[in-house]
Amino acid sequence: MNTLFLIPVVLIIAGIAFMIIMNKKHKTAKSEINLDSERNKYNQYKQELLAQDFSKLTQWMRGKPIDAFTSASVPQSTTNKVQELVTDGIKNIALSTIGIKLKRIETDCFWALSGNDLHFFSTDTVGELDEHIVFDNFRIETARLQYGGILKSQLGVYAKSSEEYLPKTHIITFDIDGSSLSLEIHDRLNYTVNPEDMLNLKKQLETRAKYQVVGEKFVKILQDKFSNLKMT
Repeated sequence: MNTLFLIPVVLIIAGIAFMIIMNKKHKTAKSEINLDSERNKYNQYKQELLAQDFSKLTQWMRGKPIDAFTSASVPQSTTNKVQELVTDGIKNIALSTIGIKLKRIETDCFWALSGNDLHFFSTDTVGELDEHIVFDNFRIETARLQYGGILKSQLGVYAKSSEEYLPKTHIITFDIDGSSLSLEIHDRLNYTVNPEDMLNLKKQLETRAKYQVVGEKFVKILQDKFSNLKMT
């Protein structure tokens, strides 16, 4: 009797069993994390992440203090806008005064608040610094902030059940000499699972909690400093 036909059946059963076990472990690990309690550790987590996972930010800031930081992204609409302005050739001079190119939307970007300055960092495809743009308090005081919803560029990549882990965004819009420039602020630091932690769901969720606690504080600290960014 040829038993080869049983191999796919065994693999399917093993796959289903693996999913059931992992889902059970995920629920157990998730139940052990109290996000409200984690939020009380904001300062500890901020310093910890700046010293370890995001130490490159401190290097890029070159000794300037970091009051708050989080992930960022360039909306597709902004990329198009910049491209239109570049094509138009009229406003490009104004944009180039603060060094804006912003052609990449798929690489990591970050915000760092330092005193009255807002620093925007974009990276290249290997995570090295690509651009560093500084918006001073004069730019920020004329900026607008609005809620932008779930990060649209990641929709479709994740399953619906994982939507809770997608970053929610605020959109900050600057006036650059008559032209508007919108950039996204994430409510958490972008998290990519380390292959070594692929089966360690508890560590994954603990890290996600740290990334969220630090990232979600950014907008509040920014609004406390710049009242024009508060939303009604």
